[in-house]
Formats: sequence, structure tokens, C-alpha cells
Amino acid sequence: MKNLLIAIIIGFLVFNSCKTDFELNAPYKTIPVVYGLLDQSLDTQFVKINKSFLGNSDNVVSASITDSTQFKSLSAVLEQYNQSNDLTRTDSLKEMLVGSLDPGVFYEDSQKIYYLVTPNGYLDDDYTYRLNVFADSVPEENLNFGGTTDLINGAGLNFKYLSKISLQINGFRCADNDLATLDEYFNTNLEWNTTLNGKRYELVLRLHFTEYFDDGSILPRYVEWDLGDQTSINTDGSESMFKIVSGSSFFEMVNSKLINYPLEQGVLKRTFGSNAIEFILTAGNDDLNTYMQVNEPVTSVVSTRPIFTNIDNGIGLFASKYSRNLSSFMSNGTVLELCKGQLTGDFKFCCDSSEQVIAISNLTGGINVSCN
Repeated sequence: MKNLLIAIIIGFLVFNSCKTDFELNAPYKTIPVVYGLLDQSLDTQFVKINKSFLGNSDNVVSASITDSTQFKSLSAVLEQYNQSNDLTRTDSLKEMLVGSLDPGVFYEDSQKIYYLVTPNGYLDDDYTYRLNVFADSVPEENLNFGGTTDLINGAGLNFKYLSKISLQINGFRCADNDLATLDEYFNTNLEWNTTLNGKRYELVLRLHFTEYFDDGSILPRYVEWDLGDQTSINTDGSESMFKIVSGSSFFEMVNSKLINYPLEQGVLKRTFGSNAIEFILTAGNDDLNTYMQVNEPVTSVVSTRPIFTNIDNGIGLFASKYSRNLSSFMSNGTVLELCKGQLTGDFKFCCDSSEQVIAISNLTGGINVSCN
């Protein structure tokens, strides 16, 4: 009996050691992936709704197939709730295909997104909004998912009066009016108030200009400078924030954006208008801030990071943001440095404002920054 038991055990071990076929993948389950940011300062809201995928082949191959990540059909609605949590309005999102995508791992011909037209005043920060989605084309029955978000109080997000009046009177002032001496650069201080439901604040500078090419074509463009973000202590809108914009760094930024421009040889000139400088201040709510924090680059020896999602029965983010813009002209010294300075003088910037051209010529003893 003992010998028989040993023989059975040996046979079992030999049989199983020879069996090499096994499944690497668990049974497939559809996991919705949702990304949407409501912003009542925009006239259209967009939401990306995809699904997870799993295959026995190379994941890169699967990702390039449109059916791998896109639902065949679904219904998505945006629900509005008042402070008593009563449903006050429901709007259905429409489907559209977006093409002309940059090359990448995922299907490139087109991507499906969902949108809702929201004219001014359509979304109200006194209400809470829920995205509710039902997918009827998946193996699982009754696949409902979505997320809820509050809105940023847009009326409370403002640049402070002194910052606005300084730009209106002095313009964006980065440099002096004299190229003959050692360059002197000036910094610009921008201040703003936080707002209700705002947690993270990002400031971006854009320099707008128009490019004229030797083939007669004209192209409006801008270069963008991310000035960084700040996080408030709370979300009740009781704080004051500021950012110092370095004058020398402004010209370094322009240089870095244009130094390797592939169409530079064909550019005849670059002109700019009276509102060439645009500051864009964007506030994000608490969920957006948390999502960005957990996805920031790892700077410690611990490489693992937590996963954050506020999507019920799925993963992703449904949150809110709000943007406030402030435009300004460039001071005479800034225009002079942009057109003739060491860092940016080779990029063919010129001034088509006769009034500013004359003013700069008078200040500098005849230096011409005109486009003629």
C-alpha cells in the first residue's frame, strides 16, 4: 500500500511537471476609462470615454485596433443637482469623431469623444454635476458608470486690481530702452485671489504673433510659457497668490521655442498686435489637484504610486477647472529687445504700430523696429 501511494505521488509530479500550457491573462472584464473636465468659461464640454482591453497578442497590436478601446455604443448624460440634491436638468451628450491625430500607440485614424454645447451661463457653479453613462454593447449587463463634480466659482477668480492696472498703463515691461548698454531686465509681479472650490492654480503666458512667409502665406501663432502652479491651503477662496515673471527668462523662452522652428527659413517677418501678451490663469478643483499630484514624476527612491479615480465602476477623472485671461501690450523696451536683442533679434520680429515705432526711435536715437 505504501509503495502504491509513492507511485501515485511520483506519477502526479511527473505529469504536472511536463504540463507547460497555462493562461497568463485573467478572464476579461470591461473597465470603463473616463476623462472629463467641466469648465463653464467654455462653450462646449468634452468627455473622453473608453474601455480597457485585454488580448493574448502583443498589447501594442491590440491598442492599434479601434474596437479594443472604444465602446460600440453608449448613452451619456450630464445631470444637474441643486444644493438639496434634487435633479434639476438632464442633458444628453453627443458623439463625434476627431481625426488628424498625432502618431502614437493607440488607434490613430480617429478617436471618439462625447460633447455638450454649453453657451454662456448654461453651467452654474451653484449646482453639482454628475456624468451618468450606460454602455449597452458589452458582455456585462447593466454596465453603468460615471462621476460627480462641483464647479469652480468663476466670479471669484480674478487678477488683483494693481496687477491689471499696471499692465494697462505700463504694458508688459521686461527690458530697458537702451541696446547700447548692458541689458537691464525687469520682472513683472502678478497677483490674484483664490476662489471657492479652487485648489490648484496654474499660470501660463502666451506671446501672440503673426508669421509672414515668402510664398505669400500668413500664419497666426503663439508660443506658450508655463509659469508653474501653486496649491492653496483650502478651497474656500480666502487666499492671495502671486507669481514673479522674470524679464530675462521671457526672452530665453522665446529663443528656446523658435530656435529649432522647421519653417524658419521661409519666414519673412513676425508682427504682433496691441494685445500680444496673454496671461491665462486656470483653477482646478480638489479632485483634479489630487489626480495631478499622484501622477507627477516620482522624485524619491520609492517608485510606486497610488491610484486615484473618482469614477464609479471605472477609472479616470471627472472634475472641473476654470480659466481667466488677462491681455496686455508690450512696453517699448520689451519691443525693442524682442526685435533687436541678442536672444531674439534673429527671429525677424518687427513692430507695425507707427506710434510705437516712433516712440522707440525717439528713445533710442533712431533705432528702427518697423516692418517696412
